[in-house]
Amino acid sequence: MPPRLDPETDFAELTARVRTQSQQAPGSDTERVTIRSLERVSSTALATLLETAESEHLEPGALVFVLSRANAERLCEREYDIDDVDELEDVLGRRVRVEAEMPDDAILLLHPDAVDGAEPVEPEAIACGILGTDG
Repeated sequence: MPPRLDPETDFAELTARVRTQSQQAPGSDTERVTIRSLERVSSTALATLLETAESEHLEPGALVFVLSRANAERLCEREYDIDDVDELEDVLGRRVRVEAEMPDDAILLLHPDAVDGAEPVEPEAIACGILGTDG
């Protein structure tokens, strides 16, 4: 069983910091977070983020998705075979954490050791999906 995220993590602050750590930052030669644009929250979008992360630097078995409550509800409504977060975890093969503070316009995929509170300590072990307008 992979390690768990710190229950005291401020995901709103962490997401704000992650957004400034893009691997594509001009002139950057330091390790950066993988950031991808996603049209809307869906199991396909999460699978795309997972593929991107796995093809980069992340250890596949220990990754955790962090979703807002609204995005978790949208996923369960849209996916005919997913009724709750437990089933979503089964479909994705990854732990899913639903956080009230998580912004609705982002999804995080990370290794639990990649963050210390709201501070990314291993940016290369964090992927962020930025969602388009998803009503």
